[in-house]
Amino acid sequence: METVFKKSFKEFYTFIILVFLSALTIAADYKYNQLTYVRSLINDTIIYPIDYVSTIPRQIVKASVEESQIKATMEDKIKTLEDENLKLKIQLQEYQSLKDENSRLRKISKASTKISEKQTLAKVINNKAHPSKKIITIDKGKKDGIFIGQNVLGLKGLIGQIIESSYLSSKVLLISDLNSNIPAQITRTGEKIIIKGKDKSDELDIPFAPINMDLKLGDVISTSGMASRFKPNIPIGKISSINNDKERKFASVTVSPYENIGNSSELILIWDYKPKENNE
Repeated sequence: METVFKKSFKEFYTFIILVFLSALTIAADYKYNQLTYVRSLINDTIIYPIDYVSTIPRQIVKASVEESQIKATMEDKIKTLEDENLKLKIQLQEYQSLKDENSRLRKISKASTKISEKQTLAKVINNKAHPSKKIITIDKGKKDGIFIGQNVLGLKGLIGQIIESSYLSSKVLLISDLNSNIPAQITRTGEKIIIKGKDKSDELDIPFAPINMDLKLGDVISTSGMASRFKPNIPIGKISSINNDKERKFASVTVSPYENIGNSSELILIWDYKPKENNE
């Protein structure tokens, strides 16, 4: 009990002394301006460094958060720009494809006017319309006025002939088919010949060319107009090989067609020439 009393008595006097010192300091501060310098010195040498050091962790955390936010924002912007760039590249490819297609169609239209005053463009929708014959299907039919026997051209020359037509589509027998016999002529000499298809779609054949026929490599072959099946003077191809075997009655002559037969995407239908009879 005595120990507690002594301890409380000591703390009481300590409290009184501190109160007295505080009052003395306040009075001195009020009366003497020199204490302002002391207070400023204490603030600059002790309190400010402590405050500054205490703010460093907060500044570090704040800077990290801001950097993370800036990084996330920049990543979002980069992703958006990449997406926009990809869309623009795709659109540029589409525009280029459309430009190329328009240019190709203009060339086809321009080339076809040299052969026919009236022509119609058709798209190939099936290039293997028959299991054993070289027949393709196009997207033009009776509703477009397509007729049996109508001549079908490509950009450079003859492709084939309409053999069947429905309301929305038609079938074309290609000149590369084995059953396609085309009355033709050698433009250099006017010699009349027959052109047939071969197993290879990129080659045609002159089956009955006499050994002594005036033939030269590079001779241009065109339609003759005989039998009233094809309009005259439509280019077909040129002679690419001649084999004169004296033991045979006829020469083996190969013609390379001007068109990539069977692989065209757009074809030309001409209207100013109509065969006198159907040839299916």
